[in-house]
Amino acid sequence: MSFLRRRGLAGLGAGLALALVAGGAGAGDLDDLKARGSLRVLVAADEDPVWFSQRSSAAPGFEREVLEGFARLHKLRFEIVPVPRWDEAIPMLQRQAGDVLGGISVTPERRLKVDFTIELLPARSIVVTHRPKPPIRSLAQLRSARVAILPNTVWAEALDKAGVPASRTLRVADIPEAIEAIRVGHADATVSGIVDFFLQRRIHPELEAGLALGKPMSSAWAVRKSSPELRQALDAYLTQLRKGPNWSRLLVQYFGDDAPAIINPDRK
Repeated sequence: MSFLRRRGLAGLGAGLALALVAGGAGAGDLDDLKARGSLRVLVAADEDPVWFSQRSSAAPGFEREVLEGFARLHKLRFEIVPVPRWDEAIPMLQRQAGDVLGGISVTPERRLKVDFTIELLPARSIVVTHRPKPPIRSLAQLRSARVAILPNTVWAEALDKAGVPASRTLRVADIPEAIEAIRVGHADATVSGIVDFFLQRRIHPELEAGLALGKPMSSAWAVRKSSPELRQALDAYLTQLRKGPNWSRLLVQYFGDDAPAIINPDRK
């Protein structure tokens, strides 16, 4: 499953009832994990291996490598729980099929169902072009461009709010189709999430990031509302990780030399 379906789509359906929350206060919290001796991580069954590989290897994927560090710190076995259908991800977490749900966009609707850690990575929408076309840096340039876009996504919503008329858009089915459209010249640009851009750029090095659109969002790890100690431990771990050199090393290794500057443009 691409980052698109996890981060780009506007949200999980309203049918995810709050009544699915399993257990009482403290159920499945950090002490329970330590007693069991394992950390169970829910992840899309077809996730991009650059983000989270289902197999142990020298390159486990960005998110898996970060979470494996947390498991080692707390002397927990690392267990993967595949999510066959992404609309089942939060219900699986709520009924204790896993302890942590891999990074998804934080939305008000999802906060009603689960708790989130501090930000793992930003999830802002950006305008993407393909060389030799230059990056789009202004709204004026964007409004005069032909833009390939996935309908019914936060990216399409950001494009609409930016004032790009529907007549200037080309509807596509997925990110690979959008990239192909700008590669062959059927469109001048597309809009995607920051991490989707990095993942696609590994395949198409000619892609360039330009103007940021819409309200900044965050991706984070989700835990049950009955697991406050686990959430606090994950927060503390992420906070410390970002202070050291290993954080930049991970960003560069998985997303490219310019990833720290694009992901954290205000960080010195």
